[in-house]
Amino acid sequence: MLEFLQKYRTAVMLSVFLLVGFGLVLVEGGQTEGALGPLGGVVFQASAASQSALTAASGGISGFWDRHMELVRVKEENARLRDELHRVIDERTRLLGVMQENARLRGLVGFQEDHPTLSLLPARVVAKDVNAYFRVISVRLESTSALVREGMPVVSSAGLVGQVANVDGRFADVLLTVDRQSAVDVIVQRNRARGVLEGRGFDNDYSTRISYLLRRDEVDEGDVVVTSGMGGRFPRDVIVGRIAEVRRQNYGLFQEVVVEPAVDFSRLEEVFIVVGDETR
Repeated sequence: MLEFLQKYRTAVMLSVFLLVGFGLVLVEGGQTEGALGPLGGVVFQASAASQSALTAASGGISGFWDRHMELVRVKEENARLRDELHRVIDERTRLLGVMQENARLRGLVGFQEDHPTLSLLPARVVAKDVNAYFRVISVRLESTSALVREGMPVVSSAGLVGQVANVDGRFADVLLTVDRQSAVDVIVQRNRARGVLEGRGFDNDYSTRISYLLRRDEVDEGDVVVTSGMGGRFPRDVIVGRIAEVRRQNYGLFQEVVVEPAVDFSRLEEVFIVVGDETR
């Protein structure tokens, strides 16, 4: 029997499909099992079973297809949302940069308004060389100018940065106020107590100190320190920083005062070189 089925499997399968098809036609035509006789009953049962199987298979395929399409739509939506998120992040980053740039420019404009007698030449910080021995930044001038010379003051919107150390075309090195070689004549804004601001030269520390501040001068933490204008090198009343610590001894002529600079040198990007001062 098995050999017969294997030999004539095509014919057998075709016959089965014909019977199933005939049964489906009878079922669709409203025939009943009793009206068909014994053979019709068998065909009817086979047809019913085949129809049930086809219906179940059709439903399964339909459900699988629906789930597949839903997954496709979810993936497409996720891809769209990722693209939108990246676009929003890029836009936010750009706007944040613009806002920061505007804030810096407003600060520089405000500094110019507070010091109308100063002629300022803008420059951008391009390099930093900061260690315990040398605290220098390199700047690129916005335009070539023969007016820039060594010793000229350098400021930012926050306050005094330092002085020009050397000039080479459109580039210049600036010695910061926190360098050990820097010395700026300053006064305490509140009571005009006078001293010399010097760099401390500590690693990873931008703090400075006021030397030659008399022990009898009453200064407190938080007092604002500004340039005195004495000596003619630096313009007067440019903020330098705030007193962070006061150490008074019971002896000696001077007291030790630590000053936190007003300028954040680690984030410095734009500066102004003071090329002229009408008060001099």
